Amino acid sequence: MTLKNLIERFSPPGVIIAQKLLEGRDPVEIVELLLAAFKGVDAETAAADVERVAGILATLDSPGDNYPVLNLVDPSLAPPAAPLDKPLGADVPLAEPERLVPLLDRLWELGIPHVTLLPGEKPDIAALVRAVERAEDLGLIAGVRGRATDLADGSLVEDLAAAGLDHLDVLFLAADPGVHDALAGDGDHAKAVELLKRARQAEVCPVALVPLVRSTLALADATLTSLAAQDVSNATMVATASTAAEGTDGAVGGDELVQAAELIEASADELDMRCLWYPPVRFDPGRALADQVRSGPRCSGDASVRVEPDGSVIPARGPFVSAGNLLSDSWETIHGHKAYRDYRRRVETDTHCDQCPGLAICAADCPRDPAGWAESRGQGPGARD
Repeated sequence: MTLKNLIERFSPPGVIIAQKLLEGRDPVEIVELLLAAFKGVDAETAAADVERVAGILATLDSPGDNYPVLNLVDPSLAPPAAPLDKPLGADVPLAEPERLVPLLDRLWELGIPHVTLLPGEKPDIAALVRAVERAEDLGLIAGVRGRATDLADGSLVEDLAAAGLDHLDVLFLAADPGVHDALAGDGDHAKAVELLKRARQAEVCPVALVPLVRSTLALADATLTSLAAQDVSNATMVATASTAAEGTDGAVGGDELVQAAELIEASADELDMRCLWYPPVRFDPGRALADQVRSGPRCSGDASVRVEPDGSVIPARGPFVSAGNLLSDSWETIHGHKAYRDYRRRVETDTHCDQCPGLAICAADCPRDPAGWAESRGQGPGARD
């Protein structure tokens, strides 16, 4: 079921490659099929494509330390070929078991293989452990994302690992404890370092969520170096973005984000780190910057959706508008909703340009364009149903 969802995202050659690999066909034979089926394809390119698709299938089958499993950055995925028929993951705020369990069951029923639970501040620990247990029982890939202060007490990490947790995403703003704690809370930096260590010891993949605001952007290189020294190989970046005059609200502008992304991606390559970009979050002048940073991204990249405890499905970018209800609507209804169509229209077109060729941050949408930022509930025109 999960492999079928991924294959639906491949380009036509990718579909053939995936099908033949799953049938157990020899890579050399697959290359010959591609050369016969597609004009202008050379053997070297075809062999490289076969190797790439084989790697993607292997990653989804056994993710290892790759979390999120996939985002809209792999060249084997063709944006014009409707890659978002179904998402590969859902980010779900923690709720009471009687509300959350039906959502997890429905995700499995629909073939959405990955759930990231958002416990929030002062979470119900028992409910969180039970949710991970349910996800594990179903066969879902299960992750938890939050602030160290809310997850570090007691034996929670070890209990989540025993329940079947696959990855733990920890807010890590900066290598500088003072900069980090100014936004995440006193003492949170030390707890984040300890939490990442405990995750590794419990054989749970540690992921660093690195929010980019004005105070952390300049330290991003040092932050990645610090994470690499802690044996953290997955870093996810999310910017709090604004169109206001530079520096007036603590958020970053689109132009400076693109400029910084080139340095961040180069640094990640040098450190052999996996660096993924989540859609920028539009700064909300009605909320404190620290609150927005702690809230994190709407969902784990463009291969995911946000699912609220009431079942509302929110696309990864744009206004916080429901495209339907996971519990009561068919996926065809959700997929065809205007909110989801508008989102797909943006991300299914390649937005790379001559100004920033090859940047991963540009793979799904231009970070300079506020229309592609994720807005909070109540922000922007049409933000309410």
